[in-house]
Amino acid sequence: METSERGVGITKTPDRLGPLGVVSVVAIPLVLAGNSLILLLIPWLADLQYALPGFPDDPLGLTPDQRLALAHEGIRSIWPVGPGTTLLVEATLPGGAPAFGPDEVRHMEDVRAVVRGALFLWLIAVLVAIPSLLILRSRGAEKIPVVLKRGAVATVVAVIVVGLFAALSFDTFFRTFHDLLFESGSWQFPTDSTLLALYPTRFWTVATALLVGLTLIQAAILALVPGRADPD
Repeated sequence: METSERGVGITKTPDRLGPLGVVSVVAIPLVLAGNSLILLLIPWLADLQYALPGFPDDPLGLTPDQRLALAHEGIRSIWPVGPGTTLLVEATLPGGAPAFGPDEVRHMEDVRAVVRGALFLWLIAVLVAIPSLLILRSRGAEKIPVVLKRGAVATVVAVIVVGLFAALSFDTFFRTFHDLLFESGSWQFPTDSTLLALYPTRFWTVATALLVGLTLIQAAILALVPGRADPD
């Protein structure tokens, strides 16, 4: 810790963030993105999207209520806890036929595994960030705003990189994302499938925009925390 005398008083210059500060900065983007994902796993996402102007019409001949009910079941089926894809196996169309085919159910089970993994990373980041920030707080409150602001900057940079890729070519981004996470061909379905009827490309475009927007809003809130932007 460096000190410098100015007149009668002594001004202290905060030292570098150190390992705990760096760990917190790295964890913050994961925490914020995970928070956004959790919000998007609430079935209200389907209500919001179906109410937006220009959302594709249902090709299966379902009523709005029937389509929305199936969309809710699909979202609930990928929750990391609960009955999972059993909801899809038991779901039926108005005539009594199964609403989802075996390939669709298997894909949603894969999606559930990805969501479970993402939320596991989020939980680890939370369990790392909170104790690290508390320890830093005990050593000097001046470091907390610095860590939060740097974490916000790291979040914005990551979002911009991913967001530009998605904005410039969403189809390529969508295919690349799925090819990285799922077995080739396992996520592609015929145009008359229930999954595509419930969640067309427009659904994922808006969901991605919401994920980005919610994450940036959280980063902006962290950036507004009063304090010095950088330690000397």
